[in-house]
Amino acid sequence: MSMDERKIKKKYFLKKRLFALIFLGTIFSFSIINGLENYQLIKEKITEKLNHEEYLPSEAVALIETTINENLLGRVNFIETYGFIQVLLNKKECNNFTYIKDEEGYLHYATFYREADTQLFDYALRVKRLQDYVEKNGTKVLFVIPPSKYDKKLTEFGTGMPVNDPNPVVDEMLFYLNRMGIETLDMREFLPGDQISYEETFFKTDHHWTIPAAFYATDAIKNKINESFGENLDPNNYYSNIDNYDQVTYYSGMLGSMGRKTGANFCGIEDFTALWPKYEGSFKRESMFENGNIVKKEGSFVEALMDTEVLTENTDLYTDSQYSLYLNGLCIYEKILNENNPDGAKIFMIRDSYFSPVISFMMPMCSEIDAIWSLEDTHQLDVEKSIVENKYDYIIIEVYPYNINNNAFNYFKEP
Repeated sequence: MSMDERKIKKKYFLKKRLFALIFLGTIFSFSIINGLENYQLIKEKITEKLNHEEYLPSEAVALIETTINENLLGRVNFIETYGFIQVLLNKKECNNFTYIKDEEGYLHYATFYREADTQLFDYALRVKRLQDYVEKNGTKVLFVIPPSKYDKKLTEFGTGMPVNDPNPVVDEMLFYLNRMGIETLDMREFLPGDQISYEETFFKTDHHWTIPAAFYATDAIKNKINESFGENLDPNNYYSNIDNYDQVTYYSGMLGSMGRKTGANFCGIEDFTALWPKYEGSFKRESMFENGNIVKKEGSFVEALMDTEVLTENTDLYTDSQYSLYLNGLCIYEKILNENNPDGAKIFMIRDSYFSPVISFMMPMCSEIDAIWSLEDTHQLDVEKSIVENKYDYIIIEVYPYNINNNAFNYFKEP
């Protein structure tokens, strides 16, 4: 090798080393700054966790990693830049096919392969054991399945889009439950439907149903309970009459959970329609959040059951969703008393975030609703213990189609 060739080679590798040094230095510097910025927040979260329950070292590491990732410096800019690039490339998928967009712009979960859950029959058995346990007290059980956003008759995708279809799982689960004599309510039979369209049922950027759809579902649940169990909820059809609510649309303020992951550049920002009751009501509410904090509220429907701060103009779309208007979106535990209807039905709900607006709209028809998040993993709450220690008129179990898994049925596992 000649002298000139050695000089060229040396210069070439020098450039490589300098680039690697600058690149690694930038990454390490950013990591250090980001860690220092999040230090106080990490400390607060770990302290809160230690104050409320036992805490394993592995859980501390996971909490630190999650906190840093969720509060990454410039995180929103990174997300939006990535989403903008996807749009420029005319792509309908985001985050390595985590989410895909249908032809109308609605975001959906994607998967290339979904492993079959062989425990569906066992989940149904747990619900059956629950029903067998409470029936001695006259308690009735109702299992509710909300509709999934994907409907093969109403949603269209470009060629090769691998949509995650949960409907076969739902069909099998309902088959087992019905065979075991458990009352079920398949909301796919009502939503979307003749009275409420697909566009009125779902958000484009979120996995939840809309508030008008949740209200319609509440009416279906009320009718199911009245018809199947001989109850008389809302005998005058006052609280389930849409005319007794003001429908108010808030424009360009809704970015759902899916949209926060893909960026507004990829999916857009949409409108949000809320239902405001024309009646006052009088309620007492006790809520437990994931950090273990307990918050108490009392007052009218709006004062006790709604968080109006998510509708303010200065709300951060990436931290607060307008869907959280009702019952703060999701608390791991709720205990709500209706002071105007002390002799009404007492209901226990094992639910997820789909039921937050439903609980709100059902509350005026009942005397008390206790609710536990079906996927909660805190040691402070126990679904089975709550059922054993309390007597309810009804137990409503609601599971979002994509949440049908072992964690959602964490009760009565043993015969």
